[in-house]
Amino acid sequence: MNAGVILAAGDSTRMGFPKQLAEVKDKPLLELVIEKVNSYFESSTVVLGFENEIIEEKINFYNSNILINENWEEGIVSSIRTALFFYQEQKQIDNLVFFLGDQPEVRDEVIIALQNNEMDNSKILIPQYRYKLGFPVLVPRPFWSKLELLTQDDPGEFEISAYKDFDLIDYFVSSEIKIEKLNFNFLGPTDYDEEKDF
Repeated sequence: MNAGVILAAGDSTRMGFPKQLAEVKDKPLLELVIEKVNSYFESSTVVLGFENEIIEEKINFYNSNILINENWEEGIVSSIRTALFFYQEQKQIDNLVFFLGDQPEVRDEVIIALQNNEMDNSKILIPQYRYKLGFPVLVPRPFWSKLELLTQDDPGEFEISAYKDFDLIDYFVSSEIKIEKLNFNFLGPTDYDEEKDF
């Protein structure tokens, strides 16, 4: 069974207010992402951090679990760790599919292809939009420990100061982790803006 994880803990410093609440198509940005993920996953989780109380008041989370990343200032690595800790004891979950909280335009066919791909948990699946890799990313349980090790006190080549700019896809591609690229002949999902703060 797959579970969807939405990474939405960033502080949106350039916007001056939580990006998650920005109105898109008459709804908060994050709510659009939650709606899409909920339509494809029985189990889904939203990782919040900055201004989480305000966001919780204004967003409909439907059936999604809400996790609070107390260390959100470390960046995306700490949000991934928060999700992994939550799902570690839920043995019915075989794969986590990570979405970004500012990308509501993920096409249905991408999610369906990730869900239906039969890789037998042997590889991480990353969509390739023409020549660029992007989200959502499917990570089978056997690879979770690799990510957990990255989040310990000794992060190896990744300094704590670099966590905020940590690129999950670059890490997977450059490490010894086995990946499978799923090719799509269209432009990838558009970020609400270019700031990678989730």
